[in-house]
Amino acid sequence: MLMLAGCGYIPSAEYAKKALGESVFVQLNINLPNPENSVELKDALNKIILSRFQTRIAGKEEADSIIIININKISDTTFSIGDTAFTSYYRVTTDVSYTYDNKQGTRRTFDSSGYFDYNVSIENPLATYNNRYYAINQAFTQTLDKFVAQISFEGQK
Repeated sequence: MLMLAGCGYIPSAEYAKKALGESVFVQLNINLPNPENSVELKDALNKIILSRFQTRIAGKEEADSIIIININKISDTTFSIGDTAFTSYYRVTTDVSYTYDNKQGTRRTFDSSGYFDYNVSIENPLATYNNRYYAINQAFTQTLDKFVAQISFEGQK
């Protein structure tokens, strides 16, 4: 502990607090074709606010900052074609915009994308659905990680 304090180390949560304040409200604009994944993205951001940013979740009126999540696009592209000439793997790509607006008058928008590959089962469509669902959440996690880094950087200014 003494060594970390002596070298000037400052946790990224301190920088995030400078940018966001002590309390945050998260507003989600749901992606209608994928509502379950949209809600999971908001839940994941709420967990990050509590654990990584070490701030609290608040109502819109009393929050120091508001983060707005817009899921701009979720797309699937063929990644691999099997011996049967059917797609065997898809790559799901997510494009998400995170906008934060704080009481100091700062408003920033960060566009981020993530991707994840998933396999297709011709015999079991439910397995394909579950694989895609998981892949979307993993791609969202990539966008969240980028957002966390950007917020920490904003707090250093």
